[in-house]
Amino acid sequence: MRIFDNILNMIVKIASAIVMFAISAIVLLMINELFLRNLFGKSFSGMTEVAGLLFLWMAFLGIIVLFNDNALIALDVFVKNTKGIKHKIIEIIHELIAFCLGVAICMGYLSLYPFVSTTYYSSMPNISKGLQYLPLLICGLFIALKSINNLIKTIFTKENV
Repeated sequence: MRIFDNILNMIVKIASAIVMFAISAIVLLMINELFLRNLFGKSFSGMTEVAGLLFLWMAFLGIIVLFNDNALIALDVFVKNTKGIKHKIIEIIHELIAFCLGVAICMGYLSLYPFVSTTYYSSMPNISKGLQYLPLLICGLFIALKSINNLIKTIFTKENV
């Protein structure tokens, strides 16, 4: 179980680094675009496509970081006021809902894939738009795996009543 926790934590660290890179790159692209447009009257035609790609990577990998910190789905109102078996039942329901969310996100990617894998960027004709939606799959898989991990821990951890 510890190895699985370490793998999930490594995924969170990598996702955090990619999110910070994406945010920085979006800001630099915006500054670059403003500079080129206002001073030289020119524009980078792929700016919108690159920014969109980076934004989706930032958004969906950011969900991984939020979910890992229990900042995405929270039932604190219920959890704080319960103890014992009621508390454990609410935690189990929470993890089952999270697992369903992860599966739904993966299914969303799989339904999009046939379309996006055959469309390409106009400014980057060799890159499929499937790359833009890849973090959707990564996010869904992480949520599903993390919720299964949490569910196993919740079920097999003895709680002080």
